[in-house]
Amino acid sequence: MLCANRPEGFGPHSHLYSHILTSCFLDTILVPLCTWLYLAALIVSIVVGTRHLPHQTVNIPHRRRVRDSKTAEGVDTNEPAADDGSPPRTKIHKALAILYYLFLLAQFLMCILEIVRLSLTHLGVGLLPFIFVALITAAAMRFTNGLKGRVYAWRYLNLALWVALAVTNGVKIAEETKEGTAARKGSKYPVADEITDVAVMIGVYAVLALLEIALSVWDAKRMAL
Repeated sequence: MLCANRPEGFGPHSHLYSHILTSCFLDTILVPLCTWLYLAALIVSIVVGTRHLPHQTVNIPHRRRVRDSKTAEGVDTNEPAADDGSPPRTKIHKALAILYYLFLLAQFLMCILEIVRLSLTHLGVGLLPFIFVALITAAAMRFTNGLKGRVYAWRYLNLALWVALAVTNGVKIAEETKEGTAARKGSKYPVADEITDVAVMIGVYAVLALLEIALSVWDAKRMAL
């Protein structure tokens, strides 16, 4: 069952608290909606990127040389450019990328924690597991540089995903706070604990958004060299 043993019901409005959205609606519709929109936008971007790909044939040198020592600070100039034409990565860029993947892993584990605790309480997990699809796809987009440049505006889509997930989980916290932190007290997953877990996930999504911006800006600067 998607939302077994949730007394407030399945629909958007709670049977117990008319002024709040049901947790089932949040876990089945609102939060997973970010994944559906993200995947749909990626499909459109792939189609658009494929159509424009033949017109973007630019000769990229195998190795880049930087004459100005100030601008070359921290850059491994002996590293070859990527096959998709992206510039060599600097040490700072690599450090940011490592942080990015570490926070992605942390978010993956936090989602597992929430799903496991909901399952142990026999409340059902809705469609929350589909969040893993979004996390894995976003990581793949970053790792492959948008499948070697074939996905149009993938950086913006990744950023929009992190912001959307942070916002929808913020709505989730707001609705659970209205329900009261004492709800489900004594169970294996009290509302107070779920609020804490979701708050941590919001913080991780915020960090991912900042790292996405930093990596995108760094990529843009390197491409301009």
